[in-house]
Amino acid sequence: MNDTSNTSQFKAASLWERPLTGPDKSLTNRSDQDIDEWWGLIDRVIDIATAQSWSKAEVARRIGMADGTFSGWFSGKYTGRLDNQNKQIGQWLNSIEEMAGITASIPTSPAFLQTKSSMDIMETLAWAQAASDMVMITFNAGMGKTETCRHYRATRPHVCHITMSPHTKTVHSMLVELAAELDVMVLNPAKLVRAIGKRLERTGGGMLLIVDEAQNLQDDAINQLRHFVDNYKCGVALVGNNEIFGRFSKRTDGPSYAQLKSRLGKRLKREKPRAEDLQVFINAWGVTEPECVKFLTGIGMKGGALRQIDKTMKLATMIARGSNQPISFDHIQAAWKNRDVEDLA
Repeated sequence: MNDTSNTSQFKAASLWERPLTGPDKSLTNRSDQDIDEWWGLIDRVIDIATAQSWSKAEVARRIGMADGTFSGWFSGKYTGRLDNQNKQIGQWLNSIEEMAGITASIPTSPAFLQTKSSMDIMETLAWAQAASDMVMITFNAGMGKTETCRHYRATRPHVCHITMSPHTKTVHSMLVELAAELDVMVLNPAKLVRAIGKRLERTGGGMLLIVDEAQNLQDDAINQLRHFVDNYKCGVALVGNNEIFGRFSKRTDGPSYAQLKSRLGKRLKREKPRAEDLQVFINAWGVTEPECVKFLTGIGMKGGALRQIDKTMKLATMIARGSNQPISFDHIQAAWKNRDVEDLA
């Protein structure tokens, strides 16, 4: 098996050989201290750039320095003021290392959890895949629908998961996004639908297309997904918030809406999180103290549900670590106040 990470690191290392000689000491615009600092910065740049497989041009871009200036600085041939370049590169290195330290200290969210709601979503997705049917899953934000869809894709064969946005709302933009996910290399727009359809089509069914954040799609794009179900016998799951269902329940004009309504094999909806789901998530964070559980449950019942608990517990954990104390109700309460999202929840 090819180890691509080792290969890329080897290539990066070959680009970052330590200079054999340092900057010219005879120039009057640098001191011995500037040159000593330069050697230390060189080693730090090499370590970070090699670990990240960054080219010299990429490092220069990230620093905000002209390629030629950085190349001259790194080689020791830069004839300008060395202290100015050292300062700029040193600040960049400090920010990179500081960010790495912050990232490493942020607690990890619990892995995928099997809750009643996630089981309902999994069953609905399984139906769509097995029956080559169109289903709709509408949950409010933060209730775990996207994580469940990702888990389903990771544990099932023949599943494609794409996420829509306001920038991919049209038929063509959606098809381009879908083609990229399916590795369909067709540039002719007239042939794109058929090429995608053939990739989705499997003998006897069995392919599932999960379309997340589907409320962003225009009506014609949703109708295009119905076309895939009808003609290529694949399953399609429209996943998003309740806005997507509003188009089906309130609109009656045109044959496309009649077709769409009749194609929906199943709809799964939930507007508020289940208390038992919140309990499972709180337990996964290792919180058992009744006062803390009650407080976090109240947070979870606000807009954002599990996501609100997750963000609050991450911050509370960092606050507790900073004071070298086990996490307590005071830390959780302080984290919630510090986040200052009460009026947004």
